[in-house]
Amino acid sequence: MAMRDWSGDATKIFKGKTVSHIDYLTDSEMDEMGWYSRAPVIVFTDNSWIIASADDEGNDAGALFTSANKMSVIPVNGR
Repeated sequence: MAMRDWSGDATKIFKGKTVSHIDYLTDSEMDEMGWYSRAPVIVFTDNSWIIASADDEGNDAGALFTSANKMSVIPVNGR
């Protein structure tokens, strides 16, 4: 059985989008997700978004690692 091309699927969805801003989950969003950590959220101009999770079951927030020299990690629990 062939593996699914997750990177290809994600590229089709997010390619060409423009980042509007980086934010963190609110208290109510954390409660709704059952998370104890405040995750960073990348929000695009069309209001789509990406949130890092500790695992693929969504058990808690995760940090976003970047290629930026001045900020190699966008940590959890910000704001």
